[in-house]
This record gives sequence, structure tokens and C-alpha cells, in this order.
Amino acid sequence: MLLTKLPKSSVNQSKRLRRRLRNIIDSLTPQNHPGKRILPFVLFILFLFITNNLFTISQTECQLDREVCPPEIVQKLDKLTGSNILFLNQKQLSGVLMDSFPVEKVGIGFQMFNTLKVNLDGGHPPILTMVYLVKELPMVSVDKASGSTESAGWPKPSEELKIFTQNASPSSFGIWDNGRMTPVATDEAKIIYILSKKPDEETVKSLYRLTKIANKYLNVDSILVLGQRVFLSQADQPDIIVSVPFDEEQVSEAIKSYSYLVTLKKDVKVIDLRFKNPIIR
Repeated sequence: MLLTKLPKSSVNQSKRLRRRLRNIIDSLTPQNHPGKRILPFVLFILFLFITNNLFTISQTECQLDREVCPPEIVQKLDKLTGSNILFLNQKQLSGVLMDSFPVEKVGIGFQMFNTLKVNLDGGHPPILTMVYLVKELPMVSVDKASGSTESAGWPKPSEELKIFTQNASPSSFGIWDNGRMTPVATDEAKIIYILSKKPDEETVKSLYRLTKIANKYLNVDSILVLGQRVFLSQADQPDIIVSVPFDEEQVSEAIKSYSYLVTLKKDVKVIDLRFKNPIIR
């Protein structure tokens, strides 16, 4: 865990300020003056007042991989407004941030004047996703004709799902390689995730890996997830169906053979990789 201490310049500045105040008061006060006895106390109170104002957190700045931090992290940091940076437990704050968010490094600093700066390094960046929470998952045409290999009478599942989400309001999330999903601020994402309940970490991990494989071997326009099923959509090409979690080796080899699979049948709408042998429809 990477922690940055309070800048030395800030500490040295407060020490210089304290010595300067003492010298000024000493020069203005005769050696035998009665007030000389209470000068240390007055100086101490004045020092505390100035220090409190100089090092009180009035605003926070947070970046994750050089982008603005998501709302849930910003809200945690905003609670520190009004506190003094000198009494901030940086180790404890770093622990709270790492428990709340899948980051690898936390940097904490203080910028004059009165700004707490936090830099987070996420290691592997999240995959942006638009999530649609529904009471019941919609049915696509490929489900209604599950007993047939013919596809001429129905559209591609990806097209149906895009229409389904047109009138719905999504929430934006980041999908991480460790299986966590966290809110992010974005209006666009390649992945559309339709779900009726919160997915488990293994499913999210699997979806993260599948997305990386798809982006490596295919020219994917969008990825639509319906519960445990993933539809990989390409322009003017059949949809690829994969279930998550999935057999990574088996699916990777099938995706590499995609250009061959699409030639095995005319008017193909989907290539289903949920089974040991791909089903072409």
C-alpha cells in the first residue's frame, strides 16, 4: 500500500511561523514586563488557532486512475470536511478505501490551502457497464424456438434486447476483475447488463474475462447480458451466445474459429457456445 505523508514544506512552514511570532513578540515586550510570563501561553493559543485554520480540510479531490472517483468514494471523503489533516489517520483511511473499492494503491496528501488529495490506483481498470434491474427477465425469440435450428423467422437476440432497454433507465457500474461491481459516472458503455437479482462474484469475474477475450479476438460492437447468458454482437454477423461462468479454454478456441463457423450455414442468426459442440441457428 503506497501512502504519502504530509508535505514537509507544510510542516516546516508552521515551524517557521511559530518562531517568527515568538521573535516578534519578544522584540515588542521588555524583558522585565509582567506579560512576559504569559507570552508562552498566548503564543501557544495563537499557534493553535493559525494551525487549525491552515490545516482544516475544506475540500477534497479524488482521482481513480487519473479519472474522477466514483460517488461512493467521494461521499466517504466528504465526511472528512472540517477535520484537521494533522490528526488524520492515513493508515485507517487507506484501509477504509481499499475495503470499499478494489484498488491496489492509495496515495494521500494535503495541498495548501485546505485541500485533501487522494489518488487511487486500480491496477486493472473496470469495464463500464449499463445495468438494467428488472423484476423478470425478458424472453427473446431464440427461447421460443429452442427446439428448432431454423432462424429465418426471428431477429437476433441482441437486436431484441436493445429495443427492450430503450425505454428503461439504467444505472452505470464498473465491473472489476475481482468480481466486484461499483457505481461509476458514465452515460455510455459497451456492455448492457439486464438482471433480476445481484450476480455473485464468480459470475462477474467470468463476465470480465469473457469481455477481455471477446475484445481480443472479435470486433464486438456491444455485449448484452441477460441473466447468465451473454450475447456478443457484431455488425452484420451472427450473435455469439455464452453462459457465465464458462469454460475459458473451450470458448476461446470456438471464438477463434468464428470466421469458419459462420460459413457452415446460410442466414445464421446465432452461434451458441454454451455446449461442447457449437450450435448454429
